[in-house]
Amino acid sequence: MRFVTKNIEELSSDTLICFIFEDDDEKSELFKYLDNLSNGQLSEQIFDYKSITGKFQETFKFSINKNIKVLIEGLGKKSEFTRQKYSQCVANAARIAKTMTKNKTIGIEIIEHCCQNANFNQEDIAQITVSGARIGLYQFDKYIKDKNKVETLELLNLNNNLEIEKGTEKGAFVSFAMKFAKDLVNESAQIATPLYIANLAEEIAKEHKLEAKIYNKHQIKELNMNAFLAVGQGSVNEPMFIHLTYKPNNTPRKKIALIGKGITFDAGGMNIKPATSMLTMKSDMTGAASVLGIIQAIAKLQPDVEVHVISALCENMTSGSAYKQGDILTAMNGKTIEVDNTDAEGRITLADALCYADKLNVDEVIDIATLTGAVIVALGNNITGIMGNNQNQINNFKEISEKYCENVWQMPIIDELKDNLKSEIADFKNTGGRNAGTSTAAWFLSNFTKSKAWMHLDIAGTAYLEKSNKETLSGPTGVMIRSLINYILS
Repeated sequence: MRFVTKNIEELSSDTLICFIFEDDDEKSELFKYLDNLSNGQLSEQIFDYKSITGKFQETFKFSINKNIKVLIEGLGKKSEFTRQKYSQCVANAARIAKTMTKNKTIGIEIIEHCCQNANFNQEDIAQITVSGARIGLYQFDKYIKDKNKVETLELLNLNNNLEIEKGTEKGAFVSFAMKFAKDLVNESAQIATPLYIANLAEEIAKEHKLEAKIYNKHQIKELNMNAFLAVGQGSVNEPMFIHLTYKPNNTPRKKIALIGKGITFDAGGMNIKPATSMLTMKSDMTGAASVLGIIQAIAKLQPDVEVHVISALCENMTSGSAYKQGDILTAMNGKTIEVDNTDAEGRITLADALCYADKLNVDEVIDIATLTGAVIVALGNNITGIMGNNQNQINNFKEISEKYCENVWQMPIIDELKDNLKSEIADFKNTGGRNAGTSTAAWFLSNFTKSKAWMHLDIAGTAYLEKSNKETLSGPTGVMIRSLINYILS
């Protein structure tokens, strides 16, 4: 998809998206331009006939002439306006406009009057507009014969400037990373095996001139990642471990390791899942897909931050060779794990990935994982659980995530949780029962990192939606990619 910034008078779209606030007489420059083209009929529809009042996500379709169609969408009350609501409105409008366009080009305004709020600037608005539009336009159509694609998004403004250009560029790369991750998660597990993703990582490294270390089963064994290996030993598809590195041209001001959980299919191992619970388990590698999308955006945006992307890739299957309850596993750092439940496999693979990250001498470690069902019970499907050992890091990330339209909520990690994982024959069990499941899993992970700035994002509830929300249709969401990229850039 192409993204272009244009002055309003230069538009070439046949479908235009225009926003209004509820009970607010101030109208945008695009609205004024279109109203003039319609000889005042657009204003007449809104002010005289009340065809739309501007309520949140309320829409109204109007034809200016045979060549130009307009979708008016309400932003709600100006006093209640937020970045997240704006992104939700953009996504919703883009999804509807897609069904209206014939020339595969949609125009959408950069709304200047939003920037009157001190928390908004033109760069932010442009970035949120582009990413929100692409969320709304997303469809996994690889296996669909008749495709309906929007090829160009025109960002319209009265006077384009450097801020808008920069925001558009960021939005383009951020939204590409989200699309990449969602496409990979949507791919069937028969194709997206550990080897497939490892080969994809190698291609990404070549394209973006990244350093790449790709480890096969035997090399993983040499690294003493025996916990990770155990999870994958029940599958005919052998495990792979990937490590890509972006380095800036100058001395980096910071070094960050991003670890993405990479279970390419999770059948639960010997503690096999119910059939209905396996329907979406191709999505258990969302963390890996996310970090691979992120590093491509980082390579394009070129911040002065060194970024390492790591993922332990395997399938958690049941077979005669699968790991079993009661097995004792030894992680890379020498700590031992008694397997209490083979379906709590993600934390076992992450344990070795965290140990590996310790050897990279980075300033921060962040892992992103579809880790616990307990986080869904606690926070639902629109809030990501965040935990860690550095409050400043967590506070900074929370601020960024709010700024870029994603919800997080901090959950505790306290020493008392170790009693949940007490084992008589090993250092830890891998599960601790139903109570405090999300925090207990995070406490388990904390034992495998020496980083003084480690943050854990549990996206089990937010990575894949069975029911659409106000912004995203059902399916993979690309959650936390916006926040992580902007956190790195900050």
